[in-house]
This record gives sequence, structure tokens and C-alpha cells, in this order.
Amino acid sequence: MNHAGAPDASTRETVAAQLRRSQAQVGLAALDHLDPAIVGRRPDGFEHSIWELVEHLRLAAEDLVDYVERDDYSAPAWPDDYWPAAPTPESAERWNDSVAGFRQAIERMAKLVEDPARPLHDPVPTAEDPSHHLLRCALVLLDHNAYHLGQVVDLRRALGDWPPGR
Repeated sequence: MNHAGAPDASTRETVAAQLRRSQAQVGLAALDHLDPAIVGRRPDGFEHSIWELVEHLRLAAEDLVDYVERDDYSAPAWPDDYWPAAPTPESAERWNDSVAGFRQAIERMAKLVEDPARPLHDPVPTAEDPSHHLLRCALVLLDHNAYHLGQVVDLRRALGDWPPGR
């Protein structure tokens, strides 16, 4: 049971489904059919390129999953370890690896949420704040992803690449 008295299974299923496929916003579809040739561009008025946003999403998602999973977790340095150094990826392969790594981190979090052996409300192993539990971390990941994937859509529009396949 969760804190509100409702079965954890329903909460787990709902949160894991939202991580994998957003229903209220574009979600991971913002990355579909994206031409690697445009991901390093910064149109006027935009602080980051698509590459920078996606690599930031990957780094932050992997960090959040590590925070939940690892007893020996140590936070990366902010902001340097959460953002790429350059506005463009070194190669199309590096871009593809970043997208794949981001998707893998989301799947790792979804599997943690689905695992009935993992309490949703127990503090993560290295948390100094007892409110930092698995459910909170999954919701932080959802919120963070929605914000930055929305920025990716805005960038794609500015670059004439939205909707996908246009």
C-alpha cells in the first residue's frame, strides 16, 4: 500500500507507463525522425541546441537512476557534468548513442518503479532528505523530461523540422 492507502501496483503501472510514453505531451516522440545534421544548430533566441538538450536529458536521467540504485552514489558536479561541452555532437554515432542512452535510462527507471520489491516511499540509499524516494525521483524525471522535450519541439519548429517527416 502507498501512503494514501491505494494499492502500489496501480501507482507503479501508471508512473512506468508515463515514463515510457507520455500521454499529455509529445514525450519521446519529440526525438523521432530527427535529422542529425540539425541537432547542433542554435537558432536565434535559443540558448541550447537539440544536442545539448538531449545530452543533458541523458546525463540527468542516468544520474537520477544511479541516485536511486546505488549505495555508493556521488553526485556529479553541477552544471559541468550535466551539460555537454560543445553545442554539436562529435558524430552522428555519438548523437545516436545519446538518444539510446536517454531511452535506456528511462527504461531503467520504469523497471525500478515496476519492481514490487522496491518500496516507492523509502528514501533512496544516499538521500539526506527522507522525501527523496523512488516515486519522487520518477516524478522528477517525468517533469524534467517534459520540460526539455518541449524545448526540443520548439527548436524543431524554429528549424523547420516539426512535425516529424515534414
